[in-house]
Amino acid sequence: MPRAALCLMLLTVLCSACAQKPAQEPAEPSPVVVWPARCGRPSTPELPRLSGLPLLESAQGYALIKRRDRIMRDYIAGLQDALDCYEAQLPPKEVD
Repeated sequence: MPRAALCLMLLTVLCSACAQKPAQEPAEPSPVVVWPARCGRPSTPELPRLSGLPLLESAQGYALIKRRDRIMRDYIAGLQDALDCYEAQLPPKEVD
């Protein structure tokens, strides 16, 4: 019995030494990080005050409201331009 065990151990060692080693899997490439370019952003506007006007319906009140409206529309357009700049840097969407 000890002789058979010795033979089995010897055969196990010989067979395992002849066994093929598994091929190493190629290492995955590291991801590429791409930082977006900085896009200009408009500065927050200083709006003219409406306080102190006797009536908003007056010519002076109307001109002030019209000026505030123009300032806000310009600010919103600048914010939309900044968003468009960032969206232009996105990769194109893949269509299935």
